[in-house]
Amino acid sequence: MAINVAALLLGLFAGSIPFSWLLARYRHGVDLRTIGDRHVGSGNLLQVGGIYAVLAATILDLLKGAIAITIVIAITSDEWVVLTAGVLVVVGHVFPPWLSFKGGRGAAPAIGVAWALFPLAGLAMLGVGLVALLATRRTVPAIAAAVIALVVVAYFVDGDLSRLLFAVLLFISAGLKDVVDRLWPRRSSD
Repeated sequence: MAINVAALLLGLFAGSIPFSWLLARYRHGVDLRTIGDRHVGSGNLLQVGGIYAVLAATILDLLKGAIAITIVIAITSDEWVVLTAGVLVVVGHVFPPWLSFKGGRGAAPAIGVAWALFPLAGLAMLGVGLVALLATRRTVPAIAAAVIALVVVAYFVDGDLSRLLFAVLLFISAGLKDVVDRLWPRRSSD
């Protein structure tokens, strides 16, 4: 029981580390909550730090999801705990307590979680997503390409449809967060 609670807390804490905000703040002297769309994700970081800062932040956000879930898988065999920890990684990213619960959209840590759940398909997902990011210099098309690659490769290679459905739902929730943010943008009084 204590191991499961520790696993869930690990997911939440790992997710709450705001790498894009940290890079913007300490490398470029900018608080992402005050510029652009006022989100602390890598999409807003692109305006301040360029593509290399976005790549660094995205890799760190991917790794926080992947490493947290890899550790959770190593310490518990309870599938419910593993998947719940994956959700908590994304929740921590979207609602980091360190930034007044105003975080990023959750796509990069969701990709990291999916990578940990599907290591081989995750590599294909990362490769396709990276190529799409470098080609378009836009995060949304890159994430879409990465998710499609994950679904196709995981379906044919892994075949764990319950985990695949979980990963797809995790990405849908991150996408819905993006839609909500675009419909109701943060005002300057936030």
